[in-house]
Amino acid sequence: MESLGRYLEDGADAQAKATLSYLQMYENVEESYNHETRGYDAKIMVARWDNYREQGYVVSLVNEMDQQMNIAFFQHRNSDDVVAVKWMQSSIRSLTIDTADFKDGYKDKYDVSKSTPCGDGFKMAIWISEELDNHWIKGINK
Repeated sequence: MESLGRYLEDGADAQAKATLSYLQMYENVEESYNHETRGYDAKIMVARWDNYREQGYVVSLVNEMDQQMNIAFFQHRNSDDVVAVKWMQSSIRSLTIDTADFKDGYKDKYDVSKSTPCGDGFKMAIWISEELDNHWIKGINK
């Protein structure tokens, strides 16, 4: 047996892990269901996000117009809120704090796209899921 605090240890903080677990309940973008293949065309990818003191995950989705949206989420180092940073950037590899090009977003640690109170990873997962759905729909409606 493993101690509770060490089980499933990948370096991400507990709030990011909880948010990821909730997000996995919404892993399929319903609008991407393909009746011919009986599967979902939208493939949401996940990787670890290492922002030095802030440890979490980044999810990415390429829509039908080859536009890649990325959302990094983690526990904020000052407030302990669950925060997310959303930006558009294409990459064949997992994006990191060193390779991300936020353009005009995320100018400092308080410039985030979404924030939910400490312990409220479910609300963050819902927001991320809706953003991913909207990104996919935007790609098929153009």
